[in-house]
Amino acid sequence: MNRLGWTVTTAAAVVLVCGGGAFAVGFPQRSSFLADQERQACSLFAKTSPFGEVSSCIDLGRRTPPISGPGHVFLLLETVQGPTVVRIDYSGTDKDQFTATAVEVPTYESPGISHETSERLKTGIDSRGGLKTTPWKVHPAS
Repeated sequence: MNRLGWTVTTAAAVVLVCGGGAFAVGFPQRSSFLADQERQACSLFAKTSPFGEVSSCIDLGRRTPPISGPGHVFLLLETVQGPTVVRIDYSGTDKDQFTATAVEVPTYESPGISHETSERLKTGIDSRGGLKTTPWKVHPAS
């Protein structure tokens, strides 16, 4: 086989392995699940949170890791104790009933926020005495 033949064969093998690999680890299904959950994430905090009553919830985006776990949804909550960013982690998505836990994240993990919002978040964290690093279950409601 000539050089062109080897190049074409190698390129085809790479495309097959990479494309097939994404389906083998379930990336498209996990990403689809996370997109559905992202639309409903604010409803988990419709009335209250560990930070008190929620007056506003803004979806900041989602991350789906390429290999493990379904991923995370990030929300900016305006609460009576100040603004906070929470990350919702999903597990058990291959079953009929999944679990979602939330944890407050620092500003450097908060995707898509401005410098001004970052400063407001830091002030809110400081006024509450630091980050709430203990996760709490948000679905199914306990």
